[in-house]
Parts: sequence; structure tokens; C-alpha cells
Amino acid sequence: MGKLFFPKMAAGNLARNRRFVFPYLLTGLLTVAMFYNITFLTWNEDLKNMPGGSTIPTIMYLGTIVVGLFAVIFLLYTNSFLIKRRQKEIGLYNILGMSKRHIAVVLLWETLYICIIAILGGLLLGILISKLLLLLLYKLLFFPVQFGFTVSFFSVGITAGLFAAIYLIALARNLIHVSLSKPVELLRGGNVGEKEPKTKVLMTLIGLGTLGAGYYIAITTKSPLDALMLFFLAVILVIIGTYCLNAAGSIALLKSLKKRKNYYYHPKHFISVSGMLYRMKQNAVGLANICILSTMVLVMLSTCVCLYLGIDDALHASYPNDITFVQYPGEPDNIPEEDYRTMVLDTVQEHSLTPSLVQEYDNLCLNTIQDGDHFALGTREDDIGDLVYMELLTAEGYTALTGRPLTLSGNQVAIYTTEEQAEWQSLTLMEETFQIAQRLTASPTISYCAYTDRIFVLVVADDQVMETISQKQLQYTDRPSCITWQLSLNFENVSDEKIMALYQDLEKTVRAYQVPQYDENGQMMPETTGAVCSSTCRQEGRQDLYTMYGGLLFLGLFLGALFLMATVLIIYYKQISEGYEDKERFAIMEKVGMSQTQVRASIRSQVRVVFFLPLLGAVIHLAAAFHLITKLMAALNLYNIPLFAMTCLGTVVVFATGYFIIYHLTARTYYKIVR
Repeated sequence: MGKLFFPKMAAGNLARNRRFVFPYLLTGLLTVAMFYNITFLTWNEDLKNMPGGSTIPTIMYLGTIVVGLFAVIFLLYTNSFLIKRRQKEIGLYNILGMSKRHIAVVLLWETLYICIIAILGGLLLGILISKLLLLLLYKLLFFPVQFGFTVSFFSVGITAGLFAAIYLIALARNLIHVSLSKPVELLRGGNVGEKEPKTKVLMTLIGLGTLGAGYYIAITTKSPLDALMLFFLAVILVIIGTYCLNAAGSIALLKSLKKRKNYYYHPKHFISVSGMLYRMKQNAVGLANICILSTMVLVMLSTCVCLYLGIDDALHASYPNDITFVQYPGEPDNIPEEDYRTMVLDTVQEHSLTPSLVQEYDNLCLNTIQDGDHFALGTREDDIGDLVYMELLTAEGYTALTGRPLTLSGNQVAIYTTEEQAEWQSLTLMEETFQIAQRLTASPTISYCAYTDRIFVLVVADDQVMETISQKQLQYTDRPSCITWQLSLNFENVSDEKIMALYQDLEKTVRAYQVPQYDENGQMMPETTGAVCSSTCRQEGRQDLYTMYGGLLFLGLFLGALFLMATVLIIYYKQISEGYEDKERFAIMEKVGMSQTQVRASIRSQVRVVFFLPLLGAVIHLAAAFHLITKLMAALNLYNIPLFAMTCLGTVVVFATGYFIIYHLTARTYYKIVR
């Protein structure tokens, strides 16, 4: 054999099998381009230097991990389709005299061609579209556009190394498969696994149990922080349940249809049911993959779009006022509240601004455990989901916040709660009993909490009562909460730039009151005395939220496109593979009298089942996860459930429309093969 025999043979094999090789090659090329771009954005210096840009690398780094793992799993998975379709071809080479060593050389050249084209083409495509994706990200984040074009050679190296390793692993798997198989087994490879499967009771029970447990977690989780911790557990349980029920439950369903003689002994039903039943093990994995990938697309897109559209809601939940100062009790020389107020208002006047609202009040925040109308101080051993967030303020503070007078005396309180409560006449907090004088219909301060939706606002008579409760904590913990003083400012018809300039001056003024402390060696200590406070500004927070939510939306769109590409390819390979396997069966049926119309009807019946069961499963998974996802978004200060419902509905409609288009294209391709 000449030196160019094997390279030419490998090139010819790829050309002859282009129906299978081209989608695999195109998928590898696009995945390379996407991985290059996600790493390019992760380590992009221009993004890091933007205001709030420090959040972007973290988000993109997570995307890099997901895309990398996806590339490894999916390219190896699709490679298995190729080697399965070519088993007869490889077996024939072996029978005609080619040794397994020669076949290995051919496979090596084929993999080398695919690897070079995918990596070089993918990197070139990735570099060409990198600026476009960067501009899209700037647009989502409201960053100023940066001119210039750069190539990240670090990303080029990582991408080339990763995908070279993936194709090397794929080659090794193919060589092991060929070396361990006999020529006769390779020739029969396309028909392996067509034995009618048995009903798997244990797997069905496991599937029902894991899917039910995942749904139970999703539906019953109440705390946003619990949702963060349990989300991935629920996802894993649902994935296991989906695979088990597709493998076992689908067999039970098909066998039940087979027993219905009026249904089964109909030309289109007979072919579709028997065809899927005899290959159900293979079908189950494909259907489960399509269902899970579709669910990922729906969840990511609906969640990320909702977060981005709901930025204003999240902004007002996180920053109720334009500027807020919170002072904590510190050293004896801490600046008095009167001086603090004067300092802030004088600075506002220097900027020629007039606040439309000035709010000032004291409050005390506690984490408690509820037992009926009794509340005890929470401890570290308590589960987060059991905690009740309680905020106390005085009647004077309530009047300052709402403008409505409230008169309380002694142990009287007014309460607001998100909990359903009985007609309590009193409540007990750390063994202190208070009489409920009034129930409030709206919260004067907090309406949402990042870690629980169980909220109580307690309005007490005066500062003395609040101080008594604060001191009461010392009987239960050595790390009590402290009473804080809050001053908030709102402005109307004032530009964001002026408010930001005011806020920056206020921070400088506050820092001037912070007196540094020195140790015995004259070294500055981290502790200071003076105005010990924290401050927030809505206008500053807006850019942070746009950076976070815009980054999540970009990543959601990016990964959604990746998973959608995988879904389409799995469906394509599945239908092409089954088309070739069914071609001989339909030819026999036509010879015994089955018409073209009946063949087409049978094809439509089978393809509809293959397509629409995964879509239905994905929509059911999204509906079950709806409650859990709303809790996850609550941890990000987004509580607009109607908005999320609308984005879910819109995402399902758009995705289903694309799904129908894929259905028609696939049905046409499948029919061309079996015809």
C-alpha cells in the first residue's frame, strides 16, 4: 500500500458518510467557537475595568465550566452515533482483508481530519464573532462601547488543548470498540438490541420515586436560601427520574398499547408501536436526553429573561430609597444622630438639591423561631427554613415612615406579618408578652427578605421597650443584634449623575468623621471610632444589577443556544439512524400490500411520539419547578411572580414553535430515507 492510501481512504470515507459526518463536524466547529468566546469573555480585561465589571468574570467562569463539560459529554455521545452507523462498514473492511491495525490507521486519519477542521474552523469562527458577542454583552450591561479588536491567545490555547483531548478520547473509544468486536458482530451491530425488552418494575418504581421526590422539593420549598441549597438536588432527582421513566415507563406504555387489539392492529399504529418497542432501550436514552436538554433551555431562558426584565423591581426591592445611611452603635465618641443628620443635610444643600423625602427611624432586626404566638430567639442550629424574620421599630419611627400617627402605650404593639395568623390577642417574644392593639395591612419597612418569606414587623411603644428587648437577647446569645439608626433620602426630578455626585461627597464627609486608632507600636488598627455606618445608593446599585442580570441573561442565551443545538443534533441523528433501520421493514410492508399513504401515516405517528413526548415532559418539568425558581429569584430580590409566569409562557411558545419546525424537517428526512 502507498503512503497516501490510508489518508485518501479516510477522506473518501468521510465524504461517503457526509450525511452523518457533516452534522457531527459542524457541531464540533460551533462548540469550539462557543468555548473560545466564553473563555475570551471570562478573561477580557476591558470588561474587568468597567464599573461593576468584577462580577462578569465570575459569571462567565461558571459558563466556561458548563460549556467545557458539555463539550466533553456531548461530542463523545454523538461520536457513539457515528461509530454505530459505521459498524457494518468497518466489519466489511475486516472481512475483505483489512486487519484491525489497518482499520485503526484509517480511523486515526478520519479523526485527525475532523479534529483539524473543527478546531481551526471553530477558532476562526470564534475569533470573527468575538467582537460581535462582546458588543452584545456591552449592550445588555449598558457599558460604553470599546473600540478595537483583540485575539486572546490564552483562550486559543485552552480551546485547542481541550478539543484535541476530546477527539483523542473519542478515537480511543472507537479503537477499543473495534478491537474488542468480531467482524460478524460488527456486521450485525445495527441490529443489536432489538430484542423485545421486559417490563422493568424496579426501574419504574425508582423513576417514580426520584421524580416525585424532585417535584416534592420543588413544590414545598419555602425559604429562598433553602431553594439555593436544594435546587441541584432536585435537578439530579428529576434527571434520574426522567431517564428511568423513559426507559421503564415507556415500555409499560407501549406494551399496554400492544394489548389493545383495536388500536395495535392498525397499519400506522402497528408499525410505530412495534418499531419503538423493539428499540426502546436506545429510544429511551435519546428521548430522555431531548427532554432534559429542552427543560434546560426553557428554565434558563425564562429565568434569565425574567431577571433582566425585572431589574427595576429588583432595584426598588434592594434599594427602597435613593440614598440610605445606617449607623450602628459603636464607641462612646460615635457621632450623635443629630450631628449626623445635620452633616448629611448640609452636604445636600451644598449641592443645591432638595430631598422630596427624608426618613429617619431606629430599628432592631431579629431571627426568631415561631411556636404559635410565642417567638424565641433563633440559634445557629435552627434550620433556615424555620426562621421568622422580625423587625422592631417604635411608634415614633412608624409615624416618621408613613406619616400616619400611631399611639401605643406600655406593652401594646401593632403588627404586620406575611404569615396567616389566628385572632391573637397577644404575642410573646423572648418571654416578654405584648398586647396586640392594631394589625397593619402594609409593612412600613421591609416586605421581602432574602432568606425567608416569613416576616413580622412589630411596632412597639417607645425606645425604652425596644432597648429592653435588645438587652433581653443577652440571656440567649453572646452575639446579639443591635439597634440601628437609619436615615434615608429620596429625590424627584433629579438626574442620576447629580445623585451619584452627592453620594460620593457624602461618603467622603462620613469618612472624615472616622477617627483611625493606633496600637502601642504606632501602627494603624483596622478599627475606627466616629461615624461607624454603612451606606447604599440606588443609582450605584443599578449598574451592579445590570451587570449581574445582564451577565446572567447573556450566559442564559449562550447556553440556551448550545443546548438547543445539542437537542436538534440528537433528534437528527436519532431519526436518521431509525430511518435506515426501518427502511427494510417498510420495503417489506409495501411488498405485502401496504400503500405509500399508509407508510406516511405510520411515519407521522412514530415521529410525533418521538418528538412531542420530550416536549411535553419538558413543559411539565418547568411547571413543577416554577415555585422553586421563584424562590431562587427571591434570593436575588426579584419577587414579580406574574412577570416570571409571562416569561415562562412566552419561552414555551417560542421554543414549541421552533420544535414544530424541527418536527416537520425531521419527518421529511425520515420519510425520504424509508421511502
